[in-house]
Amino acid sequence: MKRIHMVRTIGLLALSVLAAALVAACSSSTETIVETVVVEKEVIKEVKVAGEVVEVVVEKEVIVKGDTKIETVVEKVVETVKGDKEVVLQTVVVEKVVEVEAEVAPTFYGLPLPAVPDAVDPAPAPQSADGTVIVRGGLELRGSGMPGDSSGGMFTGVSVTEKLFLTDAAGNAVNQVVADWTLAEDLSKLTIELKPDIPFHAGPDGQDFGVLTAADVAWAINTGNPGFNPESATDGGANWITFIGDKEVLAIDTNTVEIPIDNFDIRWPTFILGQSGLGLSITSKNAYDTEGESFVRDNVIGTGPFKVENYSRDDVLELSRVEDHHRITPEVENYILRAIPDDDTAKAALQTGAVDISDVALDEMTGLQKAGFEVLSAGAGSFHSISFSGNYWERTKYCAAGKSIAEGGDCDPVDLGTNFTVRHHMPWVGDPERPDFGSPPEGMTNMERANKVRTALSWAIDRELISEVLFANAAWPNYVYGADINNPNWQEKWATPYDVAAAEALLDEAGYEKNDKGIRFEMPFFIRIGRGDEDIGVAVSGMWGEIGIDVQYWKAQYQTYRPNLIGRTAIAPWIHSAGAEAPHNPWDWAVMGSSECSRGRGGFNIGIEIYELCKFMDDMNAESDKAARIELRNANVEFLAENMPVIGTVARPNVALANPNKIASWDMPLAIREAALHHPEFIKLK
Repeated sequence: MKRIHMVRTIGLLALSVLAAALVAACSSSTETIVETVVVEKEVIKEVKVAGEVVEVVVEKEVIVKGDTKIETVVEKVVETVKGDKEVVLQTVVVEKVVEVEAEVAPTFYGLPLPAVPDAVDPAPAPQSADGTVIVRGGLELRGSGMPGDSSGGMFTGVSVTEKLFLTDAAGNAVNQVVADWTLAEDLSKLTIELKPDIPFHAGPDGQDFGVLTAADVAWAINTGNPGFNPESATDGGANWITFIGDKEVLAIDTNTVEIPIDNFDIRWPTFILGQSGLGLSITSKNAYDTEGESFVRDNVIGTGPFKVENYSRDDVLELSRVEDHHRITPEVENYILRAIPDDDTAKAALQTGAVDISDVALDEMTGLQKAGFEVLSAGAGSFHSISFSGNYWERTKYCAAGKSIAEGGDCDPVDLGTNFTVRHHMPWVGDPERPDFGSPPEGMTNMERANKVRTALSWAIDRELISEVLFANAAWPNYVYGADINNPNWQEKWATPYDVAAAEALLDEAGYEKNDKGIRFEMPFFIRIGRGDEDIGVAVSGMWGEIGIDVQYWKAQYQTYRPNLIGRTAIAPWIHSAGAEAPHNPWDWAVMGSSECSRGRGGFNIGIEIYELCKFMDDMNAESDKAARIELRNANVEFLAENMPVIGTVARPNVALANPNKIASWDMPLAIREAALHHPEFIKLK
């Protein structure tokens, strides 16, 4: 790959000044001598006629590969006075820019190409103390003991807090703090009986907060559910709103909890109430009542096999094991997470033994495995999807069965008002209420036109190339939101393979022809930092640029864009690994219908609201036959493939590497979501 660079470089290394000046009185003439030192080449025109004014050019030409040279030309106006004697009348230095072709290192849409080293050093001796495991904590290290905060999931992931269930190696729900449970036949409520006498961790000053009770569970869920507590910013809040609605979870007695169900979800024991599912932590209500909200936010009082010894936001989290824990006493005495945002820094820390376990960029995996580092995984992966934000197609808040209470339904529909998000025309956004909005070509509606744009943008993505270059073929194409091509139920007709000609033809058909600068339209694009989306987003932006889209992308942490998603005001397409969860989830799960439609208002949303996606979830959860659920899922994928409000880019495994000189094994339960690591109580040491 070659490019032209305009770099100003001086070409003439030395041109002299006055080296010596000798003045001699000699007859009737005088002589001034100027010595010129030329490093490379000197060209002097011969003076032939006395009294003639001529030019003497002295130049040095230096061509450096990869740079532009500047010729420095010295022009001397010379008059011959007598015989061979010369007087220099004037010296002028002129610069001339000359472009030369520059060899530059090849890149992938501006991103450096990864390379596998030929030789690698073996895994080092660990620097951590005996019984201590140090792990890379990623971009952010943020947590809270308040169930309504967005970052409580960090403490479930490291087993400081415990939810009601965990999963086994096959992903089935297993009781964790639950002794027994009963699901009502009409699916209207769930009754949980807790194990008795599970103690909470002591406070930083030795405070005794007692044992886990039904009151703690009810308080935690009610505080975290945005349907009951509108101030909650908990992880996946739309799912809680969908599952429980605005109903209150009740403590029936000391160990019995009653959870009302607004919309049944077959994932309730794993995704909603399971340890590796939604991030809502169950912490001590007693601590909240006696010490206050700030205390609970800063001091996480849980029941897990690890307790917090030290926590500094975005720096370090130090845990120690709980002796004689009700479920398991870990072999690891101290588990330490260190925030290492940069992948190269994390790789170096792993190679030097400063950390024992780290996730690394997938394109680094091959070289590090050569060194002997071993792969760890909870069996999870991630979709990297692009939401075409602003496609809020619902005007009435979703009501199950579409009937009001007076008509025998479950709820009264609520008018959502005019969607001012699409007041201004945006090529990727369709408005079902204004077919002529944006002046589409004759015979085409606004919705049809926007669909052509989204389809063209999907065709323009070379997913296989992204997988090959950015992930060393460890990733694979993902075409439809939430639908993995490796699932046996996948059908090739749903794919949008790379086809630039087809993409450009669709955009022309939609009326977005290129202008004299080769641009069809401008489009903002938000690239989230820290979840593997950055390089994919940059590459996709480059590919869209090749078909005439002026992509104006920016990178930032998710928190900066989240208010737009919660408020349903997002209009910039964005790349994320949220919503439809993970590639390994079963095909008959209702993996969407909370964060993609109006039912989840008040909670997280991916930037679209579409009635059919709410209805899909209800139909899936109402169907007891697995084969019938699979047919419903197929219809859901068909709808998404045809309308493309969200598209896929690639899917990838989520894995980490461990130093074999420290870690003997880590057999984790199957993750329900995206975590590469969880449940450190199962680590075995060398």
